[in-house]
Amino acid sequence: MIALTTWSTFAQTSPDSVKIFRLEKELEVLKNYNESLQQNLELTNKALNDLIIDKNITDETRWISLRSSIVHSTQIYKKLSDDIINLKSRMTDQEYQGFINSLGSIEGGPLGFSLEEVIMESAKKIGIFETKTKMDRFLEITNSIVASPLTQGVPFVSQAFFASNSLINVAYSSMLTEKKPDFQKLGKFESELNKYLVYFSALDKANAINQSSNNDRIVLLENLQLELLGKLKKDAAKLGYNTPDRMSSESLDAYFNRVLSSFSKEYVDLYLNQIERKYRNSAGKINYANLIQNETELKNYSNQVNGTVELAKKFILYYDNFFELADNYHLKVLEALELANKNNIIQAKKGNGPTETPQQVYEKITQNLKDKKMIRDNGIKASINIADLKQKIEKVDEFRFL
Repeated sequence: MIALTTWSTFAQTSPDSVKIFRLEKELEVLKNYNESLQQNLELTNKALNDLIIDKNITDETRWISLRSSIVHSTQIYKKLSDDIINLKSRMTDQEYQGFINSLGSIEGGPLGFSLEEVIMESAKKIGIFETKTKMDRFLEITNSIVASPLTQGVPFVSQAFFASNSLINVAYSSMLTEKKPDFQKLGKFESELNKYLVYFSALDKANAINQSSNNDRIVLLENLQLELLGKLKKDAAKLGYNTPDRMSSESLDAYFNRVLSSFSKEYVDLYLNQIERKYRNSAGKINYANLIQNETELKNYSNQVNGTVELAKKFILYYDNFFELADNYHLKVLEALELANKNNIIQAKKGNGPTETPQQVYEKITQNLKDKKMIRDNGIKASINIADLKQKIEKVDEFRFL
């Protein structure tokens, strides 16, 4: 996981490095696929030769197929566990999500406006109060409400609604004390604020749906982990491995990493080599018929491999769904920004060079958002490498045909 985190951080600052990393991973997958294909061809040729010679597949070929199926299936455990842990950790991305959060700031975010300044300028421009004293008092209250711990304590985007509603109530109450209250001016004031609240509302809705779906996906992934753990404990016992108990202070992720560091491909190869030695005679030949007949736990393990494969396929569905929901969230944020642009609430930006127009600021923000999402998505795809998991599934299926 440390390596994955390191690559994630590096990927966010160097898109070219992500492309290189993905290419290296793809080459590695192709290399493994070619090696697997070669093994499959050799086993198929051996089976065909057996059939040509005596119309029966030899016990040696059956054992090779059984052993290969077991070894490849145990590799799925490690790959699937790592991928689940990885995807859980990617539900929130500091760079991408942090930028979206900044779009909901009421204190001068990327869109260039401060809601407090908007409220004050609108109140002055519309002249919602008859006297300067009341106006000054309203502006003081505005400053106090925006800076209030109560306002700061509500969710980021919701601060705009909390502050605005509070100030509208204050303005309405104050206006009732005037001799000739002008509620039309108050309506104009509300309409002006509503241009901003429509944007904040759209962004808030997108964030709320995304947060809810993230929580649901984490629950699904953790349930998948528990299913995998239950199966691992049953299957590992068939290969002579006693799964250690989980420590009281140990997270599920840490427990999986500890267990699978010992229940590894190396362990399984060593265990199967020990099985073979039990049936090797003084001449060095293995009695494959007795091995297959007597080692029933190995056959039982192989017969249950499909359950592991199904869990891996379920993860692939979750993985694809992650990107579908992430794309939908991204579109909803872009729609909120489009509302901000249409309502002309984006401010021009002054810098060292020429002043950026509101339209240029809008285009720059949307492009920045798209770039950050692309970097985030590419980082996830590079670190999880779903093609490798699919290849491991194929290997197990291919070696189960005998």
